[in-house]
Amino acid sequence: MSDSKAPVRVEVADGAATLEILDGGFQVVAQGFGRLEAELAPGLYKARASVGGAVQEQLFAVEDGVPPAPVRLAPVRFASPVPLADTSTSHEYHQEAVARALHDAPLVLGGGARLLLSLRDPSDRPFRQSPASLPEYARSYEGFKLYRGPDQILVDFDHLARRVPELGYAVLHAELDPGGYVLHWMQPGRPAVARPLPLAANWTTLMFVLVEAGGEGALPLRPNLADCSVQMAPLGYAGYPSERYFRLTEIARQSLLQGRNIVEREVMNALLGDKFGNPLLGLLAAHLLLLDAEPRMNLLHIVLGNLGAMLGDDFPDVAALRLRLRQIEHPDQPPSGRQVAFPPLLRASWDILAAQAARDEEFFPADSLCRRMADRVVDNGVWLAWRPLPSTAGGGGLLDGLSDDELQGKKWRDRERILDLLGRTDRESDGVNLFKSVKNLAKPVLREQLRQFLKSALSEQLTPRDQLGELVLRLARTLPWERIVARLNELDEQGDVAARLSSVQQSLIPALLLLRQQLQSGLDLDHTQVERFVAGIQVPKSVLFDNLRDLARLAGALALRIIEEERDG
Repeated sequence: MSDSKAPVRVEVADGAATLEILDGGFQVVAQGFGRLEAELAPGLYKARASVGGAVQEQLFAVEDGVPPAPVRLAPVRFASPVPLADTSTSHEYHQEAVARALHDAPLVLGGGARLLLSLRDPSDRPFRQSPASLPEYARSYEGFKLYRGPDQILVDFDHLARRVPELGYAVLHAELDPGGYVLHWMQPGRPAVARPLPLAANWTTLMFVLVEAGGEGALPLRPNLADCSVQMAPLGYAGYPSERYFRLTEIARQSLLQGRNIVEREVMNALLGDKFGNPLLGLLAAHLLLLDAEPRMNLLHIVLGNLGAMLGDDFPDVAALRLRLRQIEHPDQPPSGRQVAFPPLLRASWDILAAQAARDEEFFPADSLCRRMADRVVDNGVWLAWRPLPSTAGGGGLLDGLSDDELQGKKWRDRERILDLLGRTDRESDGVNLFKSVKNLAKPVLREQLRQFLKSALSEQLTPRDQLGELVLRLARTLPWERIVARLNELDEQGDVAARLSSVQQSLIPALLLLRQQLQSGLDLDHTQVERFVAGIQVPKSVLFDNLRDLARLAGALALRIIEEERDG
């Protein structure tokens, strides 16, 4: 048998699937998206196309000296948030509900932009509900509110949406003023999520969300916001959402999730051409083009020019993409004083803006939403999301995660004064006041560790902007992070303490634990490495400082309790 290889092409009919070729030993020998070409030795192979957990497979053989025919796989019937034909989650009554909402007059709360939100359950679950269980199942479509400002609820979907739980859907179509809105989902006992919705003049933004069973499988269901579909259509467009647009969006979304531009040229051309009917395709295409080893700058400028004309240059994602182009072309020139106040739709856009804000303290204006949510970002696929701020989520501060019994344990001394310190809301602006707070907190039980902490902390005036790395090292060196982490885990079993920590604090805790272990092992830490870690936290320095301050207070409170327990044990 010859050792020569033959070129093989595998493609899936709809072009919207991840492709793999597996050899006879079930090892993946080639991967791609939409279409895949590989050089294969003679043997038996399997072509596999997968989308959203659905799989299409086909066996094929490569014979010595025989040119193989192309391997063509049928479209994968996958789960789609949009009720489209030829998907595994399509129902005519869901299609009719969306089409009717778009055709009928919208709820008028402004003018110039529109929003459609569709929630649906494509399973047979709605038809299996008894009269007794239906009310709890109906709660699956509750909890969404649209905010215009920090505390201004503009749309309560629980009261204004058309909800038909018997058929498994809820839908609302509203006309609003162009501008920035925030969509919150909140239900008792579940982590709340917020997502930005910048609405552009003369466009309808369509958001399709599936409600699904969580890990516990109990009612009510919860929305899958990470895998939702967002589309845009010209204002007043009453037709059903385009299947072509959705499939193109899925190709781009899956590629962006992988962090590399793997779409075929014809797919990229389709994304760029169809952006005039759905600008979101242009935003996704621009981010994919930026992933190329050598981005095509002329093409990107054309795309951004078109997107700016359609959405406006102030649209947050457009502003982020323009900033990135300027950084690539003029890396040594600072931005021209531009600020961004409202967050973008896409996480990739946010990463560009957040990296700039970490270098330029004024890039996110004071009291802007960008600054206030910068340390609360959560994973949500390609879409930006965060834990809602306490003022709108109905929650409290960091230390609210400690139960009342934990804070008021019988072993505490000087309880009233300590609780008063824990409840402080002032926002100190320098390192000295940070450590004074911990000093006051720890005063009743100044054990050796805390005395060392205070001695090192107060040895010099530290400012948050210039010496954050030094603050991180001092926190790591002086507090018992192994026991603090263990106590946080214990508390988290009793209540959702972790959800009350910001995303920045959640990344700081394991880093502080690791740094402490390295220090205890006698390693000589390179301050440059610590500074690099601090720089990698993409938030304004003042925001990072606030997170360090609040984390020091929480850790100080827990260390205080641990030390008292050990002493009195």
